[in-house]
Amino acid sequence: MANVKRGTIAIKRTWPFVYAALLFGLIGWLNFITPGDRQHIRLAESFLERKLFLLPGPLTNWADTAPFEGHHFSVFGPLPAVLIMPLVWTGYFHQGQLSFVVSLLVFYLCFQLARRFDYSHNDSCWFALAFCFATSFVGVAALPGSTFFAHVLAVMFLFLAINEYEGRGRLWVVGGLIGLAMASRAPAGLNILFFSLAIILGVGPIRERMTGLAKLLLPFSTVVGLLALYNFARFGNPLESGYSYQLNGFGAPYADWNVPGNTPGPPLSLRYIPDHLWSFLFGLPSTDAVGTSVLLISPFLGYLWLVRRWDLTNKLIVLNVVVVLVAILAFRSTGFEQMGYRFSLDFLPFVFWLLMRSQIELTDRFKGLILLATIIDACLTAFFLASGVDRRHG
Repeated sequence: MANVKRGTIAIKRTWPFVYAALLFGLIGWLNFITPGDRQHIRLAESFLERKLFLLPGPLTNWADTAPFEGHHFSVFGPLPAVLIMPLVWTGYFHQGQLSFVVSLLVFYLCFQLARRFDYSHNDSCWFALAFCFATSFVGVAALPGSTFFAHVLAVMFLFLAINEYEGRGRLWVVGGLIGLAMASRAPAGLNILFFSLAIILGVGPIRERMTGLAKLLLPFSTVVGLLALYNFARFGNPLESGYSYQLNGFGAPYADWNVPGNTPGPPLSLRYIPDHLWSFLFGLPSTDAVGTSVLLISPFLGYLWLVRRWDLTNKLIVLNVVVVLVAILAFRSTGFEQMGYRFSLDFLPFVFWLLMRSQIELTDRFKGLILLATIIDACLTAFFLASGVDRRHG
């Protein structure tokens, strides 16, 4: 009887890890058999030729590029292309393989963050399962698209920054990591707000806090300055990253394209927020893949209502999340080709941080919701992938 009980406990402790391994097996298979869309590869090739514009090639597709003064430029952050330059130069680079490795690292970083708050290995695995397979992250981890790879990298840098802040606390490292997240996904850079306010409003002599703020902002500002120079060299405007000129997959400007999930107009406008907020909260799955409710794909996030710890850090996390959420909702598009609402990944690591540091108990009901969400999201991801061919030719 005792042996049976010990066996049951062992299975209960280990099966989330086995389940995660199986899910990663599926993700790995999809990434290894699927060719990338070459957006970052083409930009890396241009950098290797000391060019800022994309070099034309056979069967060139100018989707998600910005035509300007006779050339096409990438609208994506430059960091993914910079990171893969050595691999592109050697001739051996598969975006899916690298994306899979980074996804594994994201799982570990989420797990490690939970361990910092004294969650058991089992509960920490549940948190990592929830993030990687029960949120929009599974949609970007499943395929090696360039937009998806940028999300995966940005999430990795955000988790690295949070772990550093909760660990050794080196502010210059935190600032640099948020800068790198911004160089992958511009909205992710807004998360510098939390760390800045935490220093300004924290305890200690004013001189000590200002020194800390300088340590945080110096590396971050360096990255921002380099991005501004990059934009100025391409478009003559340090604030223009190319989205004002961005083309869709059919060669038409996004600024003139009126379809579900995209509103004609400038890249940013407050008038986009109501419709996009509706998609974020209540959107239903469709073949358009323009946004699915976070309440459907991640029902366990309802446990945020049980947060009772409202110290300064938690309040600032919520403020930070709201600011980033408003920014992504004010963007012209909800983000095509997605499971869930992928732009939410620009702040979602902070939501998980809030749950962890609030010591939310992972009850059987909580874990059941995570398990249910992984099943729902796996089905929605399969639906998203299956409907992709018709969508791209629609």
